[in-house]
Amino acid sequence: MKYQGTILLAALCVLLGACDMPDTTMANGAVTLRDNVVTLHVDGAPNAIINAKGELQIGDKTITTTPPEQGLLVLYYENVADVHDTGVEMGKVGAGMGKNALQDKLSGKSKDETDKDAESGADQLKTLGKKMCQDQINVQNVQNQLAAQLPDFKPYGKIFNDEKKSCDKDDD
Repeated sequence: MKYQGTILLAALCVLLGACDMPDTTMANGAVTLRDNVVTLHVDGAPNAIINAKGELQIGDKTITTTPPEQGLLVLYYENVADVHDTGVEMGKVGAGMGKNALQDKLSGKSKDETDKDAESGADQLKTLGKKMCQDQINVQNVQNQLAAQLPDFKPYGKIFNDEKKSCDKDDD
């Protein structure tokens, strides 16, 4: 029995390490965050790259932007990074729930105590899920502003749509 617990704890440690991955994929792969760069992928257009400084590159061409446009690009990047950070936090909470369930099982806690631990984790995940929805709405809002103000960004202006509706549906 003790050997099984050790294996489970080792597996949990591996999972915790995997939660801290630097990559995020959103919108069915249309948006990726890797190595501090957001890449946008849409059919019929070259990839667009946005870095943390708000610099935009489409295909091999660096796009000249005004300071307000660059500010929006920084916000776009930051909002995608927020989605990533929230996802990492959700992974940590989920892994913590698994660890607590294992510890509760091994220590012989009562069902009421284990249910209380599970409910606490579920509440944290629900709160983080709402935050992630808001993060995605924020990405969509900035995307819409960029598509309206920056002609080169228009092909990428429909990656996110109806995020608010999706989040409202999740609240039901």
